Amino acid sequence: MSELSLDLLVPRGWESDSEAEPESETCTYAPPHDIMEAFLVDVESEKPAPPPRFAPPMSDNEVQQVKKAAVPKTTQRDTSWCINLWKEWRDDRNSRSEEQIPSDICVLSPHVLQRWLSRFVLEVRKKGGTEYHPDTLYHIVCGIMRFLRQNGKPEVDFLKEEAYADFRSTLDAEMKRLKRAGVGSHKRQAEPLTQEEEELLWEKRILGDHSPQALLNSVFFFNGVCFALRSGDEHRRLRFKECQIQVVEKPGERAYLLYTEDSSKNNQGGLKGRKLKTKEVVHHENTATPSRCPVRLFRLYNSLCPKDRPENAFYLQPLKKPKQDCWFATKPLGHNPLDNMVKEMCKAAGITGYKTNHSLRATTATRLFQAGVDEQLIMERTGHRSLDGVRSYKRTSQEQRQALSDIVNLSIPQPKKQKVAIMSPHTELATCSQSTQQMGIAPAQISLQSCSNITFNITYGSV
Repeated sequence: MSELSLDLLVPRGWESDSEAEPESETCTYAPPHDIMEAFLVDVESEKPAPPPRFAPPMSDNEVQQVKKAAVPKTTQRDTSWCINLWKEWRDDRNSRSEEQIPSDICVLSPHVLQRWLSRFVLEVRKKGGTEYHPDTLYHIVCGIMRFLRQNGKPEVDFLKEEAYADFRSTLDAEMKRLKRAGVGSHKRQAEPLTQEEEELLWEKRILGDHSPQALLNSVFFFNGVCFALRSGDEHRRLRFKECQIQVVEKPGERAYLLYTEDSSKNNQGGLKGRKLKTKEVVHHENTATPSRCPVRLFRLYNSLCPKDRPENAFYLQPLKKPKQDCWFATKPLGHNPLDNMVKEMCKAAGITGYKTNHSLRATTATRLFQAGVDEQLIMERTGHRSLDGVRSYKRTSQEQRQALSDIVNLSIPQPKKQKVAIMSPHTELATCSQSTQQMGIAPAQISLQSCSNITFNITYGSV
């Protein structure tokens, strides 16, 4: 093999120093400009493209779906039930009468529509043939009006427009007739839980931390009572990721749960809710009874949930065979089990009455009312925006009703009237009882003889 010259093996652009040591020889290489430019182009082409700034173009159907999704599912189901009831009545009437009602309610003029609405409220019945409660009849009419507004008639208003005055007169007369007939005189409301009933839940081990189901019941119970959550919807909206409930600990202070509402019946966001204050509730730990502390049970529940739990759910199905560090499955609690939580708890404890998930919210408001808490503070806890709304939860207790009956029955001894002698030029001998009376103007010398249960309000100086 012929010997090659080392000069032929040195690439163009390399420089070497023959006098330097071989081990310390340094070389530099400057690639041609066109090769370097091509290399930079290849590197830049391999970089991932930045994400688009805007969302993909949406079709008209997709826009409609966005608007529909903003309506609560319960409202959607309610609207469907009301308009389907109208359609069933229309089809039945058309089959028995020569005068036909058009199939599309949206094309009817106000004059024609109010004529058929008047007949509808007078003729509609339940499946068994019984009459609807007056409030339910009003509710059905509002559902039909809501359907029209969602389907091309946003301006329609049965309750205010002059064009529907005759229909309003018919609806008012029918509601009064039903009221006189005693239809729906008893309004069914979720009953609050008494202190004795809650104690029974603990005694029967329905609530507690001894099993996955008991722990789930306890967390659900305290979320409803502490934060005055409504029935199933607000519980279902709770999630693990960016959870609305957070544990807050500060040095030297009692730990507490902070609930921050994102959406509710009274504050759904949007244009109308832009300036509404977000509901925030602080509930401190129970240091008097740690075993029943909401903060401790909340922490325990989260610690026993799986690490790969779903991010968009909070309540998980309890495991039948729990592990030491995991009591719950990765699958969220089903719709029906969540809706019947309080009902099943009360049934297992033998508690009677109309108890639902909404009973927890009613329990909160009732306990605060009975403790004499200011209505404004109660509204902050419940999230009500009006006094009328929060006062609907002002329930009297059994003890209060019994006390009223005893007063009427004269079962409670009435206090004897006592005479109080007031020595003053402005007053004469006065007779008083437990009621408050203005008895004189100070300064006065008062002589009391065998008096009891008397309260004096004394004002000194000018008023």
